[in-house]
Amino acid sequence: MGKANASVPFTEIYSNCFTDTNAKLHTSRIDDSLSGTTAITCFMDGNIIHIANVGDSRAVIAKTDAAGIVASPLSVDQTPYRTDERDRVKRYGARVLTMDQLEGITPIHENWATAVNEEVDEDGDPPRVWSPTGNFPGTAFTRSIGDEIAESLGVFATPEIASLQLTSNDRYVIIASDGVFEFLTNQAVVDIVKTYDNPLEACEKVVAESYRLWLHYELRTDDITIICIYLEHAVVPETAESTQRLASQQANDLLTTNILNTRVTEQRPVRRGMSKQKRRDQMKKDMAKMVTDEDLNYNMSDHVVAKSKLEMDKILEITAANWLFKQLNAQQRTDVYKVMIRVNVNEGDVVIRQGDPGDHFYCVQSGDYQVTVKSESTTGQREDIVHMYRGDTHPSFGELALMHNAPRSSSVVALTKGVLWAIDCRAFRLVFMKSPTNVIVQTLKKVDVLKSLTTSQLERLATKLTEITFEDGDYILNQGTIGDTFYVIKEGACICTMWDTAPGEGERRSREVLRLRQHQYFGERALFNDAPRAANVISVGRTKLLQIGRQTFEEILGPLQQIIDNDRAQREAKHLFQSAVSNLRDSTAIAIAAAAGTQDRSTLKDDVLRGAVVPKYVTQSTEVGLLVTYETFSHVPLTVRTISKKSTKSFNKMEEVMREVHLHKNLRTNCRVASVPPLLGTWTDANGLYMAFETNLVCDFATLMTDHDAKLPEEAVRQYAAQLLVGLESLHDAGYVYRNMNPENLVLDTFGYLQLHDFRYVVALFFVLWTYGGKTLPS
Repeated sequence: MGKANASVPFTEIYSNCFTDTNAKLHTSRIDDSLSGTTAITCFMDGNIIHIANVGDSRAVIAKTDAAGIVASPLSVDQTPYRTDERDRVKRYGARVLTMDQLEGITPIHENWATAVNEEVDEDGDPPRVWSPTGNFPGTAFTRSIGDEIAESLGVFATPEIASLQLTSNDRYVIIASDGVFEFLTNQAVVDIVKTYDNPLEACEKVVAESYRLWLHYELRTDDITIICIYLEHAVVPETAESTQRLASQQANDLLTTNILNTRVTEQRPVRRGMSKQKRRDQMKKDMAKMVTDEDLNYNMSDHVVAKSKLEMDKILEITAANWLFKQLNAQQRTDVYKVMIRVNVNEGDVVIRQGDPGDHFYCVQSGDYQVTVKSESTTGQREDIVHMYRGDTHPSFGELALMHNAPRSSSVVALTKGVLWAIDCRAFRLVFMKSPTNVIVQTLKKVDVLKSLTTSQLERLATKLTEITFEDGDYILNQGTIGDTFYVIKEGACICTMWDTAPGEGERRSREVLRLRQHQYFGERALFNDAPRAANVISVGRTKLLQIGRQTFEEILGPLQQIIDNDRAQREAKHLFQSAVSNLRDSTAIAIAAAAGTQDRSTLKDDVLRGAVVPKYVTQSTEVGLLVTYETFSHVPLTVRTISKKSTKSFNKMEEVMREVHLHKNLRTNCRVASVPPLLGTWTDANGLYMAFETNLVCDFATLMTDHDAKLPEEAVRQYAAQLLVGLESLHDAGYVYRNMNPENLVLDTFGYLQLHDFRYVVALFFVLWTYGGKTLPS
């Protein structure tokens, strides 16, 4: 940054480092229209640390407190999950939608991080920033460097800056790319780092665990980069300059640690489930290129290559220091060694050619190798030497293309005669992919408080259970104590006992109330709250348990009570929908269908009797119910408006709904208006009120207006305006004023004609009403 100008605040200088870099990228020969990067930097100034961040890479500090070594954020992800960032890019005209919402697969909402249903955050489909005129750029972050097109939508390079005065309780500073935190929480990363004295070993372990989880949940990997800073505290005198910088930050208040703690709840959530079943657009194409049927059917036992003892000893030697192999257990290493292939090379042999598919990872036994990269320049194509591998250090190469299944980004040529050991990409992945034990998942499915979790959530949970061992007679839980941990018995057995007398009331005696064996569980209520343990749990013999604490559970899946409440709401909505279908088949629905006695309605009655009426699609979802179009065997048009009694009462809308029902009945009796769908009849049950219309409604006008691929020609707009005018005049002539006109309530039928919908605010003309404009909200 150079020497700070005393007249310029430190935070402004620090921020300019990012914005100036961004500006220089725009004027360089690099095409940065759609290919930018997130960035995070750490500026150490004695005992003061400054973090500047754009995007969703992350900085975390590990502190020692009464609970142990605890992770605390030094940055907050700048993504559409954050309300303030989402609102900011919207002011620039951006649309914020997930891929599913963009494609119309899921409804429009902004509660992506609250598990509104089992699809949200189950498939790694984050909200993204889109142009109002097209399906680009689709960035999952709201700030970056080198995204010129996204910059016009508010995705700019101005960083958020946080400053912190370090204390003796601060242990580590961790800076990592978003790929690290896709499946690992802040605390999970700190828990790995704290077990190593060497920061390099800690980094390697975090990278290996992140990589393993990526391969477990995905068929690809993201960038996985991490820096660990171990803090060795010493008395460092504060300089006037450092004090000034801290004061500058606090004065500008770009992002204080207090703000960090309030915003951390809007961090991009850790992925909550599998995504192999869901591939869209370019990702589908990428996956098709990367994974073939041959890959999925790869059997390691079919590719074993016999090796001599001397060769095996050599393989052990050259992989001993390799960070990838250090993360494998003995069995995994043995499996990999069996399929490694010896490759003899001569001087000048091309081992890897730039642009070729990446299908092998190489460990060097002997020989020297040169890495070159070809690129285009103003004078034509040039080839630069970028690296050298020496055989005496037993390096490895080819990892990047192996991890991403991308074309080779460089060439590797043998400078001398040598020996390499090659590992097939498919074998490499199979070793690192570790599915959660099916038995554990089945056990979790039996836990009453976890019954709301989907299979993918249970699998995610199973991978985060940690192992703990107790010896014979050890108390795992003590009756009356507060706990926050849930346990599953992996090996061994436990007994549950309860005290017959309360503390201080004489000699205490316990009685056995339950025995627990392998794959059974206990302590599940602790995932809800801090209620005292109901019984003692004692180990019988040596017992291995799998455990997870409430904090880790909530970091992965969110609060359990919220999951249960969301699941209940979902089930109620599903039941309401099913009730609407089933009630079409009851006697009331039959009477409605036959009420008018016309040929079409008699045919509809026959359809209902033989069960030939099925829901086709949900045309609209509102605060009080659904508009569902049905398909009938005889092709009689039918749309049913389902109104939830529970929602109607909670929103205090019952009077409005009943007004709408009576109005439709009056219109059916006294007049017919072309722009009002004819009512077949109504009925109720314990869950809802239902209105059946003799029409097929397919789409509201709001959806049509926001569909940028289906812009309406002027003639169509004139036609719809004329239909609307005629409809309103017809209603006025019948003595009614339609006061709820907005795009959501103008619905199109299968013939493309406009139909007025939602008559809750329609009133008879003999009422004196004053409406100055807009959507009315009568009391």
